[in-house]
Amino acid sequence: MLPEPRNPVKVLEQCQVSPWPSPSSGKPRSLPLTFYDLAFWDVPPVQRLFFYGNADLLGAPEFLLSELPLFEKSLAATLHHFYPLAGKLPCAMREAAPEIVFSDGDSVCLTVAVGDDNFEDLAGDHARDTARLRGLLPPLLRNGSGGGGSQWQCSQDVFAVQLTVFPLAGICIGTTLHHAVCDGSSYAHFMKTWAAIHRCGYGDGRRSTMAVEALPLFDRGVVRDNDGLREVFLSDHRAHAAAGDKRVDECDLAGGTTTELATFRFTDRLLRWLGRQVESETSARRCSPYALACGAMWAGIMRARGRSVSFGFVTGCKPRASPPIPGNYFGNCLGLCRVEEEEGEMEAKQGCLLAAVTASATAIWRAIEGLAEEGRVFRDARGWVRLVREYASARAVTVAGSPKLGLYAATDLGTPWGRPRKVEIVSVERTGALALSESGRDGDGGIEVGLALPRREMEAFRAFYADLLVAAA
Repeated sequence: MLPEPRNPVKVLEQCQVSPWPSPSSGKPRSLPLTFYDLAFWDVPPVQRLFFYGNADLLGAPEFLLSELPLFEKSLAATLHHFYPLAGKLPCAMREAAPEIVFSDGDSVCLTVAVGDDNFEDLAGDHARDTARLRGLLPPLLRNGSGGGGSQWQCSQDVFAVQLTVFPLAGICIGTTLHHAVCDGSSYAHFMKTWAAIHRCGYGDGRRSTMAVEALPLFDRGVVRDNDGLREVFLSDHRAHAAAGDKRVDECDLAGGTTTELATFRFTDRLLRWLGRQVESETSARRCSPYALACGAMWAGIMRARGRSVSFGFVTGCKPRASPPIPGNYFGNCLGLCRVEEEEGEMEAKQGCLLAAVTASATAIWRAIEGLAEEGRVFRDARGWVRLVREYASARAVTVAGSPKLGLYAATDLGTPWGRPRKVEIVSVERTGALALSESGRDGDGGIEVGLALPRREMEAFRAFYADLLVAAA
């Protein structure tokens, strides 16, 4: 591993980018958080990095002069359609239910920096100290008293962007998003729209509108809450606050140790081989690539920690809701799913690599198949807020992102940047989640999984993954 440079990132400037043109007066200025949003109220922000290679990029002065104005204009034009991302949320849960509030003049903070680290190394698959990546991510700024009710004693931005220039190498776009604002599907909708506007006109009004395939839907009326989950979640959050419990995003989920981030690839060939193992060892007629990749990662993490670890994942609820929620709805719409295991089942199979992977993948696939039962995803919904805290405190394995988001293809910026060379969810350092995406390598197929672990656990996991590749060869 390359040593961490003394000053890897130098901030050149910060500017505020407002939606342009400003959203019409008929657009709602406040969006109440639904029960879906409140499930993620106090989890750490979602932080992604997009690495774009460009060896012709001479340096920061050239970027500031020629490219930065184009990024600012295309971002402003995109925020015209996604203006709640320029809004504010209260910092704490108070008597009034939290809302995303947008006021004319609100903006997104755009940080521009220059990096002195090795671009190719940062954008690799191998294990890298996450300290080298943190400087590429923007913070969510907090603001003083908003002058309104008690909940506005402190407000915070919900979205921020950073552009880091690496001379003669490329740029990195870093984003930080408050998870209570939206899920990965809505985030991908925003990023896809920004990339399309950047490609086709850099903010020219008519051409920018033509680039938007589907406008986001902000109508909270499409979310039905017949079971009163919103009030249950509000009550749970207030109870935790009254008891003096820290928010999950304020806890040191990484344990204060040196953490490394690495990417592990599950090609189509490897997934087909894993599928045959599951079919030969169990009664399962098939097992999805998602379950196979997650099962292998789960088994490897348990091997690295030397103990059983719980597993949970999220599932999209737009088609599962009654009535279904439109696909362009902007916000969170995810259900939390716990994978149940028989007592001692996982421990009994840790002696054999393939048996451990098979058991893990099968358990995940059983949980996924169970979601076909109408209403199953909402059966334990009243405990979602407690489940988030329980899994965080236990360092359970969860999942962030999805191959279905297609972020590599969606974020093609056109000339001179093209598609990102690498996409990372760096916030898994804090959440312990698996960062899933489609493979970014042309023709490779399959799934890539980002994983952050303490250094010793990472070494053990890499040995497990190497043994898996040998077995599949």
